[in-house]
Amino acid sequence: MFIYRGFKGAGRRTVYGSLVILALLVVGGLSGSVSTSGAQAAPANPPLTPNLQYGFTMALLGNNSVVRSMGFQWVSYTVGWDTAEPTQGNYNWGDPDNIANAARNANINVLIRVSRTPQWARDARCTGNPTCPPADPRAFGDFMGALAAHVRPLIAPQRVAYEIWNEPNVDNEWGGLCPEPERYTDMLRAVYPRVKSADPGASVIAGSVTTVGQRRATVCFVDDIDYIERMYAAGARPYFDILSDHPYGFVSTPETDPTTASPPLVFRRAERHRQIMEQYGDAAKQIWATEMGWAIDPATEGSSCQRPDWYFIFSPQQQANYLVRAYQWARSYWPWMGAMFTFNFDFNEAPWYDPCHPFRFWSIKGRPAQTALANQAHNPPPTYTPVVEAPPVISAVRYSALSFTRAGGTLTIDVDASDTDDTPVDSVQANVQYPDGTTQVITFALASGTNRSGTWRTSFVVPANGSSADETYTISPFAIEAQPLRRVTNAVPQAITVSASRFTDVPTDFWAYSFIDYLATRGVISGYSDNTFRPNNNATRAQFSKMIVLAEGWPIDTSGGPHFTDVPSTNAFYDFIETAVNRGVISGYADRTFRPNNNITRGQISKIIVLAEGWPIQNPQTPTFTDVAPGSPFYGFVETAVSRGIV
Repeated sequence: MFIYRGFKGAGRRTVYGSLVILALLVVGGLSGSVSTSGAQAAPANPPLTPNLQYGFTMALLGNNSVVRSMGFQWVSYTVGWDTAEPTQGNYNWGDPDNIANAARNANINVLIRVSRTPQWARDARCTGNPTCPPADPRAFGDFMGALAAHVRPLIAPQRVAYEIWNEPNVDNEWGGLCPEPERYTDMLRAVYPRVKSADPGASVIAGSVTTVGQRRATVCFVDDIDYIERMYAAGARPYFDILSDHPYGFVSTPETDPTTASPPLVFRRAERHRQIMEQYGDAAKQIWATEMGWAIDPATEGSSCQRPDWYFIFSPQQQANYLVRAYQWARSYWPWMGAMFTFNFDFNEAPWYDPCHPFRFWSIKGRPAQTALANQAHNPPPTYTPVVEAPPVISAVRYSALSFTRAGGTLTIDVDASDTDDTPVDSVQANVQYPDGTTQVITFALASGTNRSGTWRTSFVVPANGSSADETYTISPFAIEAQPLRRVTNAVPQAITVSASRFTDVPTDFWAYSFIDYLATRGVISGYSDNTFRPNNNATRAQFSKMIVLAEGWPIDTSGGPHFTDVPSTNAFYDFIETAVNRGVISGYADRTFRPNNNITRGQISKIIVLAEGWPIQNPQTPTFTDVAPGSPFYGFVETAVSRGIV
């Protein structure tokens, strides 16, 4: 395969440079940000552009035939004036010959971009810079006439078009000088008649503006809108056949509205340029998008190459989808668009670019876009239905609990999220606001389904509440779609309460709260598995036996046991009942049963407590209670408990 090295030099590399500088200077601190503008409503019954031409910016001449088989009609290469006329009047036609012969042999038309001034012809202010404009535009006109005359017999019968310069509205393509649309127009005046005289069938393409995206006061960058307006004001209209444009998509979808997008670096920026042409009465001419495209993120292909810039954010499939949609949009709504050149076809195969060179990640060869664009070229749809890039949808959020006791616990959260367009769900997260106002972001993992429709799950440890008041945590889940557009959908925030009490049914204002909490803190009592205490439930004889043993701190003593036929050693309360028996605080019934599951009475409780504490028995002549008369079995114990302030 013959490898054409016409893009190895800085002339082609400056396209990347201009994109980088624009990204940095125009959108400044927007690194990683994305336009969220929607597509402008498409016109009803749009006129079709059935003859829209397809092209590629190329690196390798041997791939022309591949492009032609895809249904594409054009390839684009660069000729450096500095290489082709190193000294005035002495020509080196090696690159033009290779380009013309390869195009003719592949039966494909060729766009030749010409830029880069030879040393002898440069403006005195930038003699060290090959992008410097010529001191005398007539010298450039002479060269272009000679080039057109030389190429015509080689390329026949294929078409040839000449793009005059590259992105002259930015200083790094204008020798570091401030761009001058009026001076560029002088170049067109010198070039156009010479090319047409040498080859009347050749097309002269002018403008080549790159999207700056806003009107700027900064010198050395001229907004693309301003630049084209000033070209027309300077009288450029008769001196070109086609307006060239570089409407890259950057981080926006093909359908993004150029009048509302922020930043306005969008594919449909070409519509703004078309308005200027019509304002100056030049509607009969076409616009050609001589460069356009979307770059992919190296990581989406498993590459370790660092992402070059903030607009290298697409997957290969997104790149394919956006390119197809861009062609469909133009075919459906831009009758004035003559040809569109995707940048680039095969720079990923060019050996002069290192494996991590940014140009490789614009290439479509060997990626999904190659097949997708071939299908589009061979079988374009009759009309275009704009694709609506919708943000993620959160259909449900489920929490394992909405409240906790003061011990806290583990909260599990499930989020059902979906996004079925080109930008599926990238991740699900939640913002946690703590009671003190601080926040933390927690990340979910995909538990089931896919990133187009699935359930994401996370667990969050809710801290214990050490305060005397209830504490509230606010959980705010959100789903983030893939780059681009990186939009976020928020779920309704959810409050999670951590009570100051130990049990959910014993709030701090409950009459027995302090007593229950005191006993629970010392391990005398415990609640149920659902974090309730159920304070109004009755206690059994077995349960109270356990409580008194634990409250007194007695060591377990089962000697002489079992004392009761219905409390075998396998009973959960055996140790406590036996210890209480051996301490003399409980007794059973005449039939040697203890009846551990019977509810304990208030009288029995009074007796057990008085005996456990060893208090002297009180037997006052006047009873405290009308239903506990002197002589009743529990009279002395109840009165003793009363005297001790227990009951």
